[in-house]
Amino acid sequence: MFRAFFQVRFTPWLLPLIMILILWGSTTGAGAKEEHQTFSFMISLSEKKCQIAIWLSDEKGVFVDTVYVTRYIAKKGLGNRRGGLDDKWGGPRLSTLPVWAHSRGVDYGNGNFYPPKSKPLPDAITSATPKAGKFLWEWKPKKALESSNYFYYIEVNKSFDKNEHHNYSWYRCQPSVVWRGIITVGNQISKSEAKIIGHGHVAGEDGSINTDLSKLTTALHLIEKVEVVYHP
Repeated sequence: MFRAFFQVRFTPWLLPLIMILILWGSTTGAGAKEEHQTFSFMISLSEKKCQIAIWLSDEKGVFVDTVYVTRYIAKKGLGNRRGGLDDKWGGPRLSTLPVWAHSRGVDYGNGNFYPPKSKPLPDAITSATPKAGKFLWEWKPKKALESSNYFYYIEVNKSFDKNEHHNYSWYRCQPSVVWRGIITVGNQISKSEAKIIGHGHVAGEDGSINTDLSKLTTALHLIEKVEVVYHP
């Protein structure tokens, strides 16, 4: 009798409940797997007070996401302030990280692609300006990336870094330098090193990368090495 009671009274709702728990478990498990993708960026800096941006694009060069931006750009509106380009008491520093800003492609008005102080970027992708030495940044995509090869870019710039070819104003001197590498995203750990591929526009008018490095000097050594490790 007890066996019959158990079958009649409990079976109708027990089996659907078990199925729901199984499906929920598989869903949460998949979410945990997505969150597990991690990129570790190791950048050796020779100078302090460098403005830096890191971002990813797909193999076709389409922007994927911002990985990191220094706080002066991300939060304090260094690239989007009132005043003229070379205003000594303010003004937007459009030449700081123009390749990243234009690649991201968010126009905040009047053709300015830098976030203003009123529209800061998330805390998860920014920090205080790194000191000289080894800078380590770990990043997890908000949404799992598909298995493929991805380009990663590091753009670096330092104000007042003048030389005989680049000395435009009290702060605007040598242009930003762009490093690039390629990393494989899949089910295995992958490693990569980046190389310099060019520099940004001297006035930040667009996001083009100029491959002529012959007139750059100290700007080429702001970063000494870039290594990236991907963990699935």
